[in-house]
Amino acid sequence: ENSMYEQLTNNGVRGLSLDIKLDYSDRSKLRLVHNPIDYADFEIEMETHLVRFLEENEEAIVAINFEVIDDSQAAIRSTILANLKNTFSNLFVNGVSLTDMTFKYDNDLWKNHNEWPTLNEMRSSGQRLFLFHDRTEFRSTEYGFMFRNDVMKENFWEGLGDCTARYQWNSDKVSFPNSNLSWSRLFFMNHFDSIVGTVGEGLLGGGINGWGRLYPRIKQCMNSNGSIKPNFISLDWVIQAEEALEIAKYLNFGGRIGSGQVCVDDSHCATEACNKMLSLCQCKECDVNLLGSISCLGCEADQYCAPVENNLNECLISAATISIAPTGMPVKKPTISPTANPSSALPTSMPVKATISPTTS
Repeated sequence: ENSMYEQLTNNGVRGLSLDIKLDYSDRSKLRLVHNPIDYADFEIEMETHLVRFLEENEEAIVAINFEVIDDSQAAIRSTILANLKNTFSNLFVNGVSLTDMTFKYDNDLWKNHNEWPTLNEMRSSGQRLFLFHDRTEFRSTEYGFMFRNDVMKENFWEGLGDCTARYQWNSDKVSFPNSNLSWSRLFFMNHFDSIVGTVGEGLLGGGINGWGRLYPRIKQCMNSNGSIKPNFISLDWVIQAEEALEIAKYLNFGGRIGSGQVCVDDSHCATEACNKMLSLCQCKECDVNLLGSISCLGCEADQYCAPVENNLNECLISAATISIAPTGMPVKKPTISPTANPSSALPTSMPVKATISPTTS
């Protein structure tokens, strides 16, 4: 298994979905768990992996979504909250406590903001940690603990057949207590399938985290929730999530929808175009005369899609967009790139992030 540090460092993860419970052998501590599996001491894991990563990556912004387990009694919830606060007070990143690094929506820095701050504003403020949780009693503006129902909407986590509400599906604005903020509600999107064979080489649509499976699911969720893009995409199998990261970049910055995945029919492709002879997803053919008024799926904005050799569609540059080079300089030829290559752009206030639970292998 990849550790949290390895996931954050090597796999592009910027969010963690963590289940915690009280350590009944030492009630001053918490355990990191998931279902019947007890992983480790929570504070030790946070220091070993999260603190180390934040120290080494001073520009990184990380979100943590806590779920509290086995806390039916109010006294237990109170003890868990006290221990959680102690952990964030006791751990330091380059001399700054984790408590001082959490995002606090009531901070004076954000009182005149009509929307969530930008990433650069968060970095400048030092508030580089988002903390969400699932217990109303855990709300704390002092510690930056945000009750997720106040902040996010989320789809039900199990299965891929549809995309339905888990909570706050029809709410568009945050609902912080004692606050007049009307920022956009964030969308936390679950995308899980525990079936063996959902990741690996040569799978239809690129597998569970591929363009042909994940991107259509995002569109399905957006059709259901009022066209709200996900701010967080929660995945399993993050060690095979390269295409998921491409999708996140595409949602943030635009560019080109990915192609090249194995397919049998058009439904396996994010581009809605399967070359059945080659069993490969390809760009979707479009009319060069409509370039500028339509987007050719699988191509850059200045490209159109047409069949070439072996009837494989390729992205081509329209002659109208090719400039004449000075004498002695070659004219740029039509080009194609087989993989998504999002263009660079300034980040939005809240980017899409890949998140992962501790069960990911």
